[in-house]
Amino acid sequence: MKSFHLRRMIGLVPMVLLAACSAQQCDPNHADLFTGIGCSTGNGYQQRTATLNTQRDFLRMEAEQAQNNAAAAQNNAAIAQNSVTQERARLQAFKNKNAALRKQLSQLVQQKRISSTQYQSSLNTLNTASKLANSHDEAKAAEAAKQQDALVDTLSHL
Repeated sequence: MKSFHLRRMIGLVPMVLLAACSAQQCDPNHADLFTGIGCSTGNGYQQRTATLNTQRDFLRMEAEQAQNNAAAAQNNAAIAQNSVTQERARLQAFKNKNAALRKQLSQLVQQKRISSTQYQSSLNTLNTASKLANSHDEAKAAEAAKQQDALVDTLSHL
């Protein structure tokens, strides 16, 4: 009886060795008995574990990079929002100053301290400056401020 079991076991040895050689994808969830034995003896599980660890590390690195990119995009958005807020404030200050200058020009005309020609010329200057100020070009915005300041200077001497 022992010899019968021994012969049976000896007959299984070649099959186990063949299974070990054929175990290329050692996934414990899809392995049968012989594939499992082959993976265990042929370092298949260790190779699969190493592959999975490499994939995990790569995915972690990608996730970290994505987080860094998201943080950089958020910083850029905050900077852009700050720039827009500053530009709006600059434009509003310009408009307020323009409105005050128009009011001052109207008062000067009523008081007959300036001629209607000077008044029209000054309004044209303000209108041109307004168009320049609404531009997104910094040079044009600077020119608008310069024209406005020149008009303020002119009016201050009247």
